[in-house]
Amino acid sequence: MRPTIPAIEECKGSINGPFSRRVLLGTGVVGAAAGVPLVGRLLRLGDALGAPSKAQDDKILQLVLQLEYTQVAFYEQALKHAGLKGDLRDFARAALAHERQHLAAVKGALGAKAGAKPTFDFGQRTKSAGAFTRSAIELEDIAVAGYNGQAANLTKATLVAAAEIVSVEARHAAWIRAIAGEVAAPDPVDKPLTAKQVSAGLQAFGVST
Repeated sequence: MRPTIPAIEECKGSINGPFSRRVLLGTGVVGAAAGVPLVGRLLRLGDALGAPSKAQDDKILQLVLQLEYTQVAFYEQALKHAGLKGDLRDFARAALAHERQHLAAVKGALGAKAGAKPTFDFGQRTKSAGAFTRSAIELEDIAVAGYNGQAANLTKATLVAAAEIVSVEARHAAWIRAIAGEVAAPDPVDKPLTAKQVSAGLQAFGVST
């Protein structure tokens, strides 16, 4: 039987079906002490990790945690400052609800050893509808590629749980592209990002400790 996270609110946004309660494993984390700079924490994961293991799963959860913190902060700020209306506002509200649940699940899995919340300076990304749209596409792409980049490094049980999140992230990416008038799925395959690339992407997006 697969380990589960304690119950979290079922998602009632525009994406069909409830968000699965089986999100990531409820295990203790190894490494990533609070106060270590974001780059240092993420680069410690490396990109030539060994065979999947419980300890390695725990390390990868720290990368996932930073992604989820960033998404929650981004959508919160955009809803306050970007003047979103109509479809954009509906998307941002639904995405924020999803990301809050993702974040709560990952924090619950890591417990007291969860990495510190980073700080954010999104600049103009959350100050207008146009900037928000472009940035939301960028951030959701980072999230999908980041999850996919670590998939081969996870144990089977954790991979199955992580897949339940990344499929929602992929729907976010398609949804915001459709609102922007872009092709929802522009490529036949997605290129995964390494931990180093995810770290660099988050830094460029305005994330720091």
